[in-house]
Amino acid sequence: MTLVWITRTEPAATVTAAKVAALGFVPLVDPLLTVKALKPDLDPKAFDDLIVTSPNGLDAFCAQHSDHRHTVWAVGDTTAEAARRAGFIHVHSAQGDAGDLLELLKTADPTRRYLYVSPETPARDLLSDLGGYDVTRAVFYRTVERRANAPINDLTHVLLHSPRAAALAAPYLRDATLTVICISDNTARALRESLNLVTGNLPSAGLNIRVAATPDEAAMLDLLT
Repeated sequence: MTLVWITRTEPAATVTAAKVAALGFVPLVDPLLTVKALKPDLDPKAFDDLIVTSPNGLDAFCAQHSDHRHTVWAVGDTTAEAARRAGFIHVHSAQGDAGDLLELLKTADPTRRYLYVSPETPARDLLSDLGGYDVTRAVFYRTVERRANAPINDLTHVLLHSPRAAALAAPYLRDATLTVICISDNTARALRESLNLVTGNLPSAGLNIRVAATPDEAAMLDLLT
């Protein structure tokens, strides 16, 4: 049996589980992080465009504001699809990671007003890379560590969707023998660095760490087949 540990936050974890099950594998949803929505004090009408790096931020924004007139600049297709489902009409997808989003934003109009719908601890400081643009960062959510109860010895695969999840997964995986599928090189790097930390600088020989060809879930799932 192929038992796949899905470590990402809900509700996205349940969506991923359905995709894993559709491929004929057994998903185990046990997130390493939970999402806590925050309520920044701002008027969305003061902005023309939204910069969104995760569906979590989009969900938090939509829970507080019903104005969907903004143009959305999304980090990837999953976030872009979530924006369209929420009712946004003008949506651009960078189809990748934060670096790809920055490249896409270089094609945007620098005279418009941008709201960066941000997590409390972003993986990359987009503001410093967007000089010349009118960008306001507002923290719409934080992710909080939770204790997982996944049966590590029964697992065959683990999906890691972010560097932070990778760092949190390391203590669970230090003695495991399984395949770890990472969404990006940065995620794999975070896992390796954290494993060195928790294993006293000894390599974790039982792990087969693989990186998706492109930083999206479809490419991650390709590595299951």
